[in-house]
Amino acid sequence: MADGKRPKGWKPQRDPFLLETSVPGIFAAGDVRQGATRRVAAAVGEGANVVSQVHQYLRTV
Repeated sequence: MADGKRPKGWKPQRDPFLLETSVPGIFAAGDVRQGATRRVAAAVGEGANVVSQVHQYLRTV
């Protein structure tokens, strides 16, 4: 979320998950993410984090 606002056109009645893109249900981690540190360990950590976020997302659909 930029400036505490949901992405333009965001339809779900919830805030986006931490690594969720502006498209609901699409998550980004590692080098594809803006501001990524380009370190393998960081990418692995983000990937592990996304797994739990995907599980949370799947409970909402």
